[in-house]
Amino acid sequence: MKRIYQSNLFANLLICLAFVCMSGAARSDESRTETLQFAKGATGTSVSSNITGYNTVNYKVTAKAGQRMVVKLSTPHTATYFNVYAPGSGPGDAAIFIGSTSGERFATTLPDSGTYTIQVYMMRSAARREESADFKLRVDIDNGKSSHSGSEKSGGRIAWKYDASGNLPCSAGEPSFRRECPFQVKRAPGAAEIRTRKPVQEHGQRVLYFANDRFSTDDGTPLNWQRQGDNWWLAAGSQEYYLIPDAVIYGG
Repeated sequence: MKRIYQSNLFANLLICLAFVCMSGAARSDESRTETLQFAKGATGTSVSSNITGYNTVNYKVTAKAGQRMVVKLSTPHTATYFNVYAPGSGPGDAAIFIGSTSGERFATTLPDSGTYTIQVYMMRSAARREESADFKLRVDIDNGKSSHSGSEKSGGRIAWKYDASGNLPCSAGEPSFRRECPFQVKRAPGAAEIRTRKPVQEHGQRVLYFANDRFSTDDGTPLNWQRQGDNWWLAAGSQEYYLIPDAVIYGG
């Protein structure tokens, strides 16, 4: 009887183990890869899709060194982001852009020729709950010349290679400045370009241009600003508030 009981117990354990393995296989991460194609004569393209849980999408796009790439992600889901990987690398390697810390827009003059990978993914906390996210990804690539000349004419819109980084006092809804928003800044004589993370719930990146004691932004959001001692008090729309020290703009 004891031997029969042990045999049944062993058989049950094997069945349970097989069930666990099958469940794990059913929950394995799924990643699909797509190659982005531009229409003849076009310098950009858009793609709309959806991810659920740990699933990801890897978009491949080929470009040349010196071209300017702009990638923008639009999604109502607050935990969906994208990373960008240089040619010869991909998910699991170091990314040249990390959306969860840098926002929903990537723009740079490409240093290398080859195939870049843009991975759309969901943060682990949301993926664990098997949440779903609809998104639209826009990718533009040009020869870099028009973007560069436009930067030179804008009196403070500088080709991006930041000089310093840190945290800005910021807040959402009211100017309490109880939060800290990470920033990067590129400086020029009397001018600066500041990229910081929005303090509002949906996050994303806020780009601010400073020149001649005036601020502007890349998306046309109304700005209000005033001096407060050695700081600039700035409101973007009615929900974003930033306190920008002179040291951020001028250094020191």
